[in-house]
Amino acid sequence: MKILLVQPPDSHIITTNVPAVVDEETGLYPPLGLLYVAAFAETNTSHSVEILDCLAERIEHECLADTIRERKPDLVGIQAMTFTLIDAVLTAKAVKEANPSIPVLLGGPHVYIYPEETLSIPQVDYILRGEAEETFSQFLETLDSGGDLRLIPGLGYKQNGEIRLNPLPPLLSDLDRLPLPARHLVPQERYYSVLAKATPITTMMTSRGCPMRCIFCDRPHLGKTFRYRSAESVVREMELCANSGIKEIFVYDDTFSIRKDRVLEVCRSIQEKRLKIHWDIRAHVNTMDEKVLDALAEAGCIRIHYGVESGNPDILKILRKGIDLKHTERVFRMTRERGIATLAYFMIGNPTETVDQIEDTFRFARKLNPDYAHIAITTPFPATELYRLGLETGLYERDFWRDFACDPRPDFVPRVWDELLTREELIALMQQGYRRFYMRPGYLVRRVIAVRSWDEFLRKAKAGFRLLRMKKSGGLKHPT
Repeated sequence: MKILLVQPPDSHIITTNVPAVVDEETGLYPPLGLLYVAAFAETNTSHSVEILDCLAERIEHECLADTIRERKPDLVGIQAMTFTLIDAVLTAKAVKEANPSIPVLLGGPHVYIYPEETLSIPQVDYILRGEAEETFSQFLETLDSGGDLRLIPGLGYKQNGEIRLNPLPPLLSDLDRLPLPARHLVPQERYYSVLAKATPITTMMTSRGCPMRCIFCDRPHLGKTFRYRSAESVVREMELCANSGIKEIFVYDDTFSIRKDRVLEVCRSIQEKRLKIHWDIRAHVNTMDEKVLDALAEAGCIRIHYGVESGNPDILKILRKGIDLKHTERVFRMTRERGIATLAYFMIGNPTETVDQIEDTFRFARKLNPDYAHIAITTPFPATELYRLGLETGLYERDFWRDFACDPRPDFVPRVWDELLTREELIALMQQGYRRFYMRPGYLVRRVIAVRSWDEFLRKAKAGFRLLRMKKSGGLKHPT
């Protein structure tokens, strides 16, 4: 069989926020989940696998059916998150328009949370819940041989008009067993980020699961058990990326630094191999110390993303973030002293949060003085404790995310935590926070001095123009 895995266009993304001025989403990134699934299928089955990244190949919905006809797949798999559900459904419709007999399978976080709702969509024939590398290959073999679909963990399908859901697969315990992502199936030279020193860039996962207990976490399909690859496996992938011409790696682990011993081993191995490549990580301030930061700096880590969320201790307790503001200051200072750039995440519009407490966050952001700040309006994502709290307390009278899963309409707007402040008030505050952080003269001078290439200058200048348009018009504009 010829298998086509599709990363849909992004013309209908659901969001509560106007676009951020500079954040990790300002760029184009490879569809890492599809690359893992494709790699396992290439290694363990005889089927031909292709990936269609509509974002990288600039394919819009209007052209998608023709592209499907040209590719002539026997089965199409589509990646779906709740925020990209409309685009995933439109992609499924394009497949059926091209050829109604092509089976369509959806995977990703959305189908894990809303399996029955997803299978109720007419154009969706199958879903796979949970980590799908092994089960997708098992599904292909079973479908090809006419075997028993009931034996495939995580599979959902329709039989005689009824929805069938098989039990979930266990979480993968040995991540080293997975083949490295099939980056040869995508145009990797097209991936970039406004944060990167050079392009092309790629993404990488070295672990799955996060043991932290933040009430806003939206990764239920990966679980709370921290599972990680060996240092040998991690550095081997980095080496292959560097040899293929990739200049920078964005490590997409929820929290790369959970195990300090593994961090130190990865860094030591990078130095032993004299590997020259830039990379960045997401880390929790409570896991960082001078020894770890020294090792990261010496091994080529050039940027660390820290989730700070709030500058008010009471709000941090409500979010169950588990961090201390003074310690956070120390970690940012230690990181900066080692020449490692920082990106700090902040959230406004949290439960019980007042305007004064939001001002605490903006003041703390300027005090920390990270290289980049990302300010978002707190959004109760599906299956999070925050969303359940909103339903239980009556703040939300309906399960609006389930309503959307049943009827993914383009005019859907998710609720924010509007207990004390309206959506419009929160957007205005967020815009103020961005302007007050990024329009400081000292900040602008520091960013210009830090630029090391013309390509980097152009990417950062584009983000700067977005900020100027926001200042002039009162709101950020989508890039053209």
